[in-house]
Amino acid sequence: MSYADLTWNDPNAVKRWLQHRRIRDALDQIGPDQARGLIVDFGGGDGMLAEVIQKRWPGTRVVVFEPYAEMAEAARRRLDVYPTVSVVEREVDLPPGADVIFCTEVFEHLPDVETDRALDEIDRILKAGGRLVIGVPVEVGPPALLKGLFRHWRRAGAYDADLGRIWQATTGRAPTDRPPEMLGPDRKYHSFHLGFDHRQLRRRLEERFGPARLTGSPFRIVPVFLNSEAYLTLTKPETVPYGPRRTR
Repeated sequence: MSYADLTWNDPNAVKRWLQHRRIRDALDQIGPDQARGLIVDFGGGDGMLAEVIQKRWPGTRVVVFEPYAEMAEAARRRLDVYPTVSVVEREVDLPPGADVIFCTEVFEHLPDVETDRALDEIDRILKAGGRLVIGVPVEVGPPALLKGLFRHWRRAGAYDADLGRIWQATTGRAPTDRPPEMLGPDRKYHSFHLGFDHRQLRRRLEERFGPARLTGSPFRIVPVFLNSEAYLTLTKPETVPYGPRRTR
């Protein structure tokens, strides 16, 4: 099953709606003035977000970073008609001075070492005063129960469909035994969302960039803990780093 089948073309209508809604909500975190600069989609998958950017703000310069070769090729096929969009597979090819960085549906898959690696690169290429928009799923509290029961109905027996782990996440304690897998020769990842805690990521982000604005999706007017997705929006300080980086 392809990435598109798992996201944009999922057989479940609610899941399809949520996936398209999360892109709209991500773009709503910035204004038209910021969209006139360089935008980087960090971990851009098959390029859907970059395509929506082009439709909303035609001609915007966008660089999609996608280290997984098969996904990067899918992004190139999707974005080939947009001359101001490029796709790169290596961090070294990312241009510095980004005005905005989007990173959606990425950090929930990253172990600690990979999280630090991604944050280092984001810090390197985001200019002072630039905007960082992180989109991640809410996998603790009431959303964990609803998502967990849906997964249990779809694939009982899987790691993220285990009723004990689902209940643990529902009570606010994300499971800590997520199995890591390999994505290429030098990258580990978690394929399961269950076990991710957006509150921990928020702490790590604020250590580097200062206070984060937290909003929920798809229902912005209700608390984040009642939403399926959370957006953390930060502005890189104009001077020195906001605080000491955590070492591991």
